[in-house]
Amino acid sequence: MRNRTIAREIALQALYQLDLRGDEILGEIDSFCKKSTEKHDVYQFAVALTNGCRLHLKEIDEKISLVTEHWELRRMAIIDKNILRLGVYELLYRNDIPPKVSINEAIELAKKFSTKNSGTFVNGILDKIYNQFGNGKLKNVTCSSALQTVPEIHYGDADLHIHTTYSDGTMTPEEVVDSAICCGISTIAITDHDTVDGLVIACRYGQNKNIHIIPGIELSSYLSPSEVHILGYFIDIYNISLQKTIQQSRNDRVNRIHAMVEKLHKLHVNINSQEILTLAGQGSPGRMHVAEIIWKHGYCDTIVESFSKYIGDNKPAYVPKKTLTSQQAIELIRDAGGVPVLAHPGLTQRDHIIEDLVKYGLQGIEVYYPSHTPQAVEKYLEIAKRYNLAITGGSDFHGERRTGCPIAKITIPGDLISKLKQRCPSR
Repeated sequence: MRNRTIAREIALQALYQLDLRGDEILGEIDSFCKKSTEKHDVYQFAVALTNGCRLHLKEIDEKISLVTEHWELRRMAIIDKNILRLGVYELLYRNDIPPKVSINEAIELAKKFSTKNSGTFVNGILDKIYNQFGNGKLKNVTCSSALQTVPEIHYGDADLHIHTTYSDGTMTPEEVVDSAICCGISTIAITDHDTVDGLVIACRYGQNKNIHIIPGIELSSYLSPSEVHILGYFIDIYNISLQKTIQQSRNDRVNRIHAMVEKLHKLHVNINSQEILTLAGQGSPGRMHVAEIIWKHGYCDTIVESFSKYIGDNKPAYVPKKTLTSQQAIELIRDAGGVPVLAHPGLTQRDHIIEDLVKYGLQGIEVYYPSHTPQAVEKYLEIAKRYNLAITGGSDFHGERRTGCPIAKITIPGDLISKLKQRCPSR
């Protein structure tokens, strides 16, 4: 049996378990795939298939539902449903696999693991999906593909610190892409807090536009006595350790919202958790969402006052965030093939920790930032030189309705992106 056929069988079993038991077993998937084979390339392909299906699950299921006229997805046999998910993922997101191979492999899985009629059923559905959607394959976002999408010779000006509605920004990924293009910049990095969901949408939306989108994230971490934000660039968003951490972070953020609301109730601020989570949508719920709901209900005159009066650090409704250590955040980004960069050091004013962060594997520092004075920029340029760190910068854009810097207000030249890219572990 061929290696990729074995990997597909392992991925099918993993998806089956996830379908039955949910994301509570996400942390077990990597070890399951590893135990299922002694071949590293089989393990890697199985994990890639499993992660790819999970990340694009909503879109994959929508495509299946569109072409199955007489079959509701929820009533479909679990095995057949996950065979179809594997097949659709390969057809629409994997440019390295010929469509005929993907369909034939799915048919063989159906014959082996499902009923005698499943092969014909799977064949018919995948044929329809490929004919309707497969001619223009959707872009799969990985570190290697990201490295290929950014030009090798020339880069335009870039804003490498942007947030969307998938964390605490007010603009959708599509709106961010359009705004960046309107501002005349050719490269951006989506760096939402503790999530990559908005990045996937931005990359797909921007794939036929004149813009390069670097896969990024901003991880919350802790180095006593306070929080430190670590940016990650050129990350492989399908990395299972990264995905597991993102899911755990999401759960911790939701629990934190409930705890803050409970404290606010004791202060006679009567808002509810569900309203906050609805505002956050599919993004990472955080204090900015809480502050906005407090303001909308008239308990404060501004969003800023919500922080200064209730939920800012050490205020009466403040709840500390469960985070990674800074060392864990840096190692996670490196494990995902990315480049870890210290975010806005001028905000934290903790220059003494940079030496320790470098020992943990820090590769860059955000020198150019809206609140950095010319003197601060000079200082961080010197620190970058001292510790041999890549230089980055960006607007930390959160949207027109949020306080802060407009998109593309802070940009860096293309040669700095080339140097940043060279820091990827795979390089």
